[in-house]
Amino acid sequence: MKKNIVFSLLLFLLITACVAPAKTTNVENTATPTRPVQFTPIPTLTAKVQTAVQPTLTPPAMPVGQLNEIKFKANGTYVDITDTIALGANKTYSINAMKGQIMSISILPQIPDGSWGYIPMQIQGADGSILCPQLPDAECMFWRGALPATQDYFVTLTPNGDVPQFTMRVTVNPPGKKSQDFQYSNSQTGISLTYPDSFVPALPVVGNYKISPELTLHYIDSQAYDKTNLSEVYLFVSSASDGQTVATCTDPNPNGGGPEQLIGNEVVNGFDFVHSTAEGAGAGNYYQQEIYRMVNKNICYEVIYFIHYTNIGNYTPGTVTEFDSNAIMQSLGDIFDTFNIK
Repeated sequence: MKKNIVFSLLLFLLITACVAPAKTTNVENTATPTRPVQFTPIPTLTAKVQTAVQPTLTPPAMPVGQLNEIKFKANGTYVDITDTIALGANKTYSINAMKGQIMSISILPQIPDGSWGYIPMQIQGADGSILCPQLPDAECMFWRGALPATQDYFVTLTPNGDVPQFTMRVTVNPPGKKSQDFQYSNSQTGISLTYPDSFVPALPVVGNYKISPELTLHYIDSQAYDKTNLSEVYLFVSSASDGQTVATCTDPNPNGGGPEQLIGNEVVNGFDFVHSTAEGAGAGNYYQQEIYRMVNKNICYEVIYFIHYTNIGNYTPGTVTEFDSNAIMQSLGDIFDTFNIK
């Protein structure tokens, strides 16, 4: 009997040892602790934000109540919006457009003399797709291209300087139409010309002009810049009637950004211009200028093509292609061919 009790006790202790948890093991302490779920907040939309935007949601940074809706007049295809924005703030606009339509958006800052600033932007579809900027840590200064979907598009502006006022041009071409034209005229100087929506009024950069440009057109066709070494393209148009400028109008500019070489005379739309060229380079950047000047009725007129591009050898092979110089020159020439004086 005593043996049976001892045997039963040993059997009970053996079974207990097999099924009971070891007292030295603490499951809560040894397992990977469960951390609170952390959601990465969607940053305020700026021109440098791209990958943080959730692809299927309209970002919380663009609540419907704070959107500025863009509407065209009946049968209108573009609008120039003059507005203000404070430094450190941002402003979002919305526009509805159809898949395949060509849309362009550009900003012309209205800056007091002696001040500086510009306004980067981000363009995002309601589906979360980012049209501009297309690269991380890049700034989007303009955009023009075919829309990928029929939906609302949100344009968020964030100043990178003190820009008290600006004019934003928004162009949406009718379905099936690749371009539309704009007319420039100046009753005081008599200049008129026509330019397509792939060019927009802009602030001038430093060039070989003798006269401060009365019209600066910036080339904004995004496809021409995408994955190429093209940096910027401008067309400058100037005129002056003071005696000193008129007397030396067609001479090379001794104070320009690069020495000018005289090419010869060239007739453009019936006007006889003196054509010269200037080239400059530095830190992998190249600057090409085609310069046209003439005197007509005691007024000096000046038209300049300005092309800035970078050294293709500075890029990883296969990532960037050489820009189409002939196409750029053709686009500039098509505008110059409409130059007229009334």
